[in-house]
Amino acid sequence: MTTFDYNEELIKAMKGKLPGGVNLANTLIDMLYLGKEAVYRRLRGEVPFTLAEAATISQKMGVSLDKLVGSNKGMNAIFDLNIIHYSEPLETYYSIVDNYVKIFQEIKGDPTSVLCTASNIIPQTFYLKYELLSKFRMFKWLYQFEKIDIEHHFEELQMVDKLLDRQRDFVRESQEFNRTVYIWDSKIFVYLVNDIKYFARTNLISQEYVQKLKKELIQLLDELEEIAVQGVFKTGKEVSIYIANVNFEATYSYIATSAYRLSLIRLFAINSITSHDENVFRNVKEWVDSLRKYSVLISQSGEIQRIKFFNEQREIINRLCE
Repeated sequence: MTTFDYNEELIKAMKGKLPGGVNLANTLIDMLYLGKEAVYRRLRGEVPFTLAEAATISQKMGVSLDKLVGSNKGMNAIFDLNIIHYSEPLETYYSIVDNYVKIFQEIKGDPTSVLCTASNIIPQTFYLKYELLSKFRMFKWLYQFEKIDIEHHFEELQMVDKLLDRQRDFVRESQEFNRTVYIWDSKIFVYLVNDIKYFARTNLISQEYVQKLKKELIQLLDELEEIAVQGVFKTGKEVSIYIANVNFEATYSYIATSAYRLSLIRLFAINSITSHDENVFRNVKEWVDSLRKYSVLISQSGEIQRIKFFNEQREIINRLCE
């Protein structure tokens, strides 16, 4: 493909991502920090977009560069693994959380924005605002990958303030989508309680901190029940919560607007692989949406099922210290 053809295809792809009435030139001026004439020269094909500019466009607009150059002929798709570097786990984890916050902020004003998740663990969009629960997830990951000494205890892990603040930003911004749908595995609290019990039995978490984790779990459960009753977040945005009658092997999510697509699959306990590929997005969306047929809506509906579910979760949490 020639440079001119590449530019032409890139421009077509960008136009296809923008909602009607949005000016592409103005969008690129803000996105690429270029002057008006520089942008128009690129749109007229007089000057090619640089690789760095194309990469920024791909990241910000979800334009697939591999499709433009024909590298997806074998039905391949590009994924971002979001791998946390072992040498600086908290720093790289911060960068991942920060990236999601920026994505949420960029699209939260879009009236077509949607976040859908089929989750077999308590979603990050809820627990990350709780200091000890989020710390426990990190502790478990570090322990599992042998990145901390076995003699070190949970309470010795230090979570820096900037990470805690950004996690709270993550939760707050995640509740600004115009519409949110959660489909929960009925055992999401069972899995977490069992994990905490394991580390308590191995004396890596003291009983004092088990009690503190239990307190945060109860606070989280109360928050979730209030959201389910109201059917909206405190932001006023709509949320639908389903409880599935089947168990999930992983957590699948997708984010969508009229011009943006992102699919996520949870990997390695605390992070997700992501893709802007249209085929991946379509398959993840179909899978998440299909799970509703096995699920019961408990937000602003299904009162009996909702009460039963939350009572069962309280019993599970109360057994934490047994």
